[in-house]
Amino acid sequence: MNKIITLIMCVVFSATMSGQTVKVEDRVKTLEGDVKILKGQLETQNGQIASMQSRLNELADRNAEYKKALDIKQTLNTTDADGYQYSFVSAVGDKATGKLTITLNLFNPGESREKQMALAQFTDYAGNAYETNEYQFGNMENVKPTIDSNTNIKLKFRFADVSIETKRIASLTIKAYSSTWGNQDMSFNFRDLSVEWK
Repeated sequence: MNKIITLIMCVVFSATMSGQTVKVEDRVKTLEGDVKILKGQLETQNGQIASMQSRLNELADRNAEYKKALDIKQTLNTTDADGYQYSFVSAVGDKATGKLTITLNLFNPGESREKQMALAQFTDYAGNAYETNEYQFGNMENVKPTIDSNTNIKLKFRFADVSIETKRIASLTIKAYSSTWGNQDMSFNFRDLSVEWK
């Protein structure tokens, strides 16, 4: 009887172990399938990363070429032949009217003397050109004021019908008359100025 019970237990244990072995083998096969899928996804992602890195390198090279081609040299301060010193303050446009006001600061390091502007013109990076002979010293329009020695004064130029697409001024040239009223060239220039539209 004991032998029969032992035999039955051995058969039951063997059947149980066989079922567990089948379950473990199924899990191993499932895990191996998951590993293959993950490896495939990893290879795909590595390929995408390599492609994106290649594109980034290409864009960096192109950007370096553009910078070299533009070779922009920003000028925010300059001096004319009379010794007056100018600094760029702002270029503010009115979106509704297309009027653009460029404000400079003028400093007279010499003796007190008169100064008169003649013409201001600028070009944007799209190649559009604008000019004006409307200017203002402080709140005085189109005059030739006497600027005291070692004194600052605001100088504004107003341009009309400027495209609101203009975000930067490539070159701004201002022509002025000499304090001695000779024929000497008194023009001065600014480069790469930002424009703000309100």
